[in-house]
Amino acid sequence: MGFDDISELVAETSIGKVKIRILNLENGLLLLFTEKDQYRLGISAIAIPPGQGRSEPTSTAQFTMGLDTTLVRTIAERVASWTTNTCMVVSGITQLNRDVMMELLSFLRDHLVV
Repeated sequence: MGFDDISELVAETSIGKVKIRILNLENGLLLLFTEKDQYRLGISAIAIPPGQGRSEPTSTAQFTMGLDTTLVRTIAERVASWTTNTCMVVSGITQLNRDVMMELLSFLRDHLVV
């Protein structure tokens, strides 16, 4: 994996700038989110795209329960569906809410869907 497999993006959101690092792996995508200077481990979700009798992506979350988990799972599921690749999202965003999730999804759709 070279550096050409890594994308660095910055999304302007209602909570300020959110940095996004996208790693294109052989078997999927890894997305890291943070509103801080450095990336960190946080709520994680993995989604596989629709297929083999499933019309919707399937996902699971790690490290937490509650609304934040649902929001991160939703991001992973949408990206998996758009790209038809397995997607893992690691969110270090401390102020994640539904509005921020929607802003990030809109931003990602513009960058990932050709």
